[in-house]
Amino acid sequence: MLTEEVLKKIKQLKELCEEEDHLELKLNWDMLEKREHHKDDFLYYQDQQLIGFLALYDFGETFELCGMVHPSYRRKGIFRTLFMDAVESLQSRSVKKLLLNTPATSLSGKAFIESVDALYDFSEYQMKWVETTLDTSNQIISLRESTSDEDFNMFIQLDVICFNVSEKDAKQFSETVTSDPNQRSLMIDFQGKTVGKISIQRADDRSYIFGFAVLPEYQGRGFGRQALAQTVAIEKEISPTILLEVATKNANALRLYESQGFQSYQTQDYYYYSL
Repeated sequence: MLTEEVLKKIKQLKELCEEEDHLELKLNWDMLEKREHHKDDFLYYQDQQLIGFLALYDFGETFELCGMVHPSYRRKGIFRTLFMDAVESLQSRSVKKLLLNTPATSLSGKAFIESVDALYDFSEYQMKWVETTLDTSNQIISLRESTSDEDFNMFIQLDVICFNVSEKDAKQFSETVTSDPNQRSLMIDFQGKTVGKISIQRADDRSYIFGFAVLPEYQGRGFGRQALAQTVAIEKEISPTILLEVATKNANALRLYESQGFQSYQTQDYYYYSL
């Protein structure tokens, strides 16, 4: 695992870069803190100072990559060095897709991505809940904790059906979620049948809503709106900040989130890199 001292240095570098560039880097901090190996972390030191960092995030057959370089040391090939080391480490692994992630407003991130001929894949809005009235009356769905093997298998199938991911990736993601004590896996039930799911992670006085899905045949009936309203009503009593992410191409989900008080504050862009 990354030591507390190294994590502290990474966090300091992250905060410096974010302040300089007026953006928020998506470093998946919860994953960094739980690393059980070092093969996905690449660090660049100069005079014992951490000036570059790159991380790979394993989602089964898909990997995501994000990183940063100290503003005073950019345009010196540091990130390219880290990037090539990371790519080399993936050559012997079973990786079908590598996505490079950068905030949409990051000029340095976009310049690097253009230099390696990565192709645009998709974007996602990062959204924050702003106090608004939630209608939790006349609920015809219910939320319950995921507890059984049947729930776990349904969790996987919902990801496959609704997010178009491979079953292998969905299974690995579900195992990560259900094994984390800071994350809750909730099933959405209607008339005794499971029709969807929603997950919440609580960390640093924040609640992150993710993995929200409703089976296609039950969409358009208000089930998602009810489940989201119930979830936010619970989380706002626990966390001062509630966040979620949604792909920009998912117009229906975006309208749903906005109707329940979520507002976009930043966009993250993802680019496909051919290994």
